[in-house]
Amino acid sequence: MRRVFCFSLQGQGEASARGTTMEGDCLSCIKYLMFVFNFLIFLGGSFLLGVGVWVLVDPTGFREIVAANPLLFTGVYIILGMGGMLFLLGFLGCCGAIRENKCLLLFFFMLILLIFLAELAAAILAFIFREHVSCFRELIIFNHESKRA
Repeated sequence: MRRVFCFSLQGQGEASARGTTMEGDCLSCIKYLMFVFNFLIFLGGSFLLGVGVWVLVDPTGFREIVAANPLLFTGVYIILGMGGMLFLLGFLGCCGAIRENKCLLLFFFMLILLIFLAELAAAILAFIFREHVSCFRELIIFNHESKRA
């Protein structure tokens, strides 16, 4: 077994090749926290996929809203896409965290970066076209309320 000598504020001591016990405990805690958070992302993605498939297969309750503007049906495909992305992201994060696989963790990071850039682009576009978004929202609400009455 290979020994490494460490110098710390408390003096000299021996530690394993992986570091001190405190470092190992901290890394283990981070590993399991990353697993838990990614499992929650996985569950959220599964829920979105389930809702998206449910609306596509049985849209009777949703048709009333979509009748006002068929463009809203595009939202179902957005929900399916985001659900699939979150499902994959959570799965890769869980597997990468538990197995400590650098390739899976790198792919996980790239997906997180891609989602962040897409959200940033959507926020910028929503800010630039905020008048159009506001008018579109009011039109949808008006059409939905007029069909109800």
